[in-house]
Amino acid sequence: MSKNQGQGPLRFTHVGRRSGHPHDTVAMVLHVDDATGEAFICAGWGKETDWVKNLHAGPAVNVQIGRASFRPDHRFLTDDEAFEVAVRFRRAHPYRLRLFETVLGWGDLSDDDAVREFVRTHPFVGLRPAAPAAHGPGPGPGPGPTGS
Repeated sequence: MSKNQGQGPLRFTHVGRRSGHPHDTVAMVLHVDDATGEAFICAGWGKETDWVKNLHAGPAVNVQIGRASFRPDHRFLTDDEAFEVAVRFRRAHPYRLRLFETVLGWGDLSDDDAVREFVRTHPFVGLRPAAPAAHGPGPGPGPGPTGS
């Protein structure tokens, strides 16, 4: 992934925990780890967001960033990891953060204590390309003998 992909949106598909239907969600990429390709996003509306609940119930099935698309593994970040991502974004994009603070009603996140409180109430998720599926030796033995 290129460095500018950490500055734009990504679209990911997740499965509804009750409906079983696929849903697409667009989220702002806060940072991309160049070594792993893991993209970090935040639930701007908090823990009760449907996509957060859906990711707790099951995996995301696709991620698209720009023209790149992949089957992801996802994980919820610890508060310490989320704090680091948030502070990195604050440093790199102070005007964008100010816009989000205003539009989404987050309050002033210029203070580290405010950021720590924010990450406790807004889940951060990492989405990275899944490892290729391991292929086993193939199907097991066929059906056993049929008795009479």
